[in-house]
Amino acid sequence: MEGGAFTVAAREDLYRLKAMHGLSRVEIRTGRLTYRNLMPHALKYGIWALAPGGTLLVRDDAPNVFDLAPRFVSFKLVRQWTYKLLAGEAEPVRLDVDRGEIELVRTRPPTPPGWGAGVVFSGGEAELPRLHACLDALLRQPELLPGNRGQIAVCGPAGAEGAVAGHPGVGYLVHEVPSGPRVMICAKKNALIRHLDGPRIAIMHTRITLEPGALARVPAEFELITPRVLVDGARGPDDYLSLGVHDAGLPGYAPRLAPSSLRRVPVDRYLDLYDEGPPYLDGGVFFVRKDVHARCPLNEAVAWDEAEDLEWSHRALAAGFLIDLAPEARARSAVAKLRSLPLPEGPARLVRDARARLAAARARLRDRVERLAGRR
Repeated sequence: MEGGAFTVAAREDLYRLKAMHGLSRVEIRTGRLTYRNLMPHALKYGIWALAPGGTLLVRDDAPNVFDLAPRFVSFKLVRQWTYKLLAGEAEPVRLDVDRGEIELVRTRPPTPPGWGAGVVFSGGEAELPRLHACLDALLRQPELLPGNRGQIAVCGPAGAEGAVAGHPGVGYLVHEVPSGPRVMICAKKNALIRHLDGPRIAIMHTRITLEPGALARVPAEFELITPRVLVDGARGPDDYLSLGVHDAGLPGYAPRLAPSSLRRVPVDRYLDLYDEGPPYLDGGVFFVRKDVHARCPLNEAVAWDEAEDLEWSHRALAAGFLIDLAPEARARSAVAKLRSLPLPEGPARLVRDARARLAAARARLRDRVERLAGRR
């Protein structure tokens, strides 16, 4: 869609706005969006849908007071969110406190074409079949062909360079992981992202294969985004680890929220997931804009199996970046850590939701009992 204007007032508008581009004006009416944790989506989708020089108008009807009461968002907070989330994307033009209006103009040019893809490889011989399947799938993505400014690289230990033989155009980056009980995967992924040249970077483990056309279905503008990852279940493909919500990655804070994911929220309503808690993307596969990674790299003090993906996601959120899902871009995982229920999709979601609610209730009861007993 080129030219014209669009008004965003509800969750359903965001699904439409995400596919738009080249608009001259977008208006955001904050109303219901602020209380569903969708203001980041509205602001980012809105600015990305504009042509450079296009206008974004934020209209808010909350009082301009300093009140941090639960489930209340003042205009002061909307102002903070707007200026922080759109820093580097747009320039402020007008602030009208009395009318609750913020006006900005898009200044960052569209992200240029180009992708780089990196695969994390342990060097083990048993992993070779999965690596080759992963590379075959990447080579079927037109965006990764050299003629389209594409680049593919495998990152692994010295001596395993022969793993990419038979895959012309695939490079190999030597990276040694220090010996010891901790697998310092973040340093390896950082090295791989910095090695790749594209403005958009896809990083994955060898267990992941992208379906044909996956990269073509990723929005042209994003910061951190994940494809929809599927795994073979008892009744066919089942949603796996891709986008989830949890507060377990906040350093020094005991989790308070029950985890949720696309196994409990239908993918065509994935924005509902953000109402449940802070989002994170799974480290098995993710896409990141390279300049975003330069400002917020993975934490090399945190190792694999130490919730390193949650930690990175929460820092990115705090820095003002959007963690998103590309539901039409699909990938498959050859490894399943989660059990798939032998039920149709609808009943399976009901059972998972009931189990999660029961587990959360038991956790709250246990915490209460432990506190009363003086053990917490």
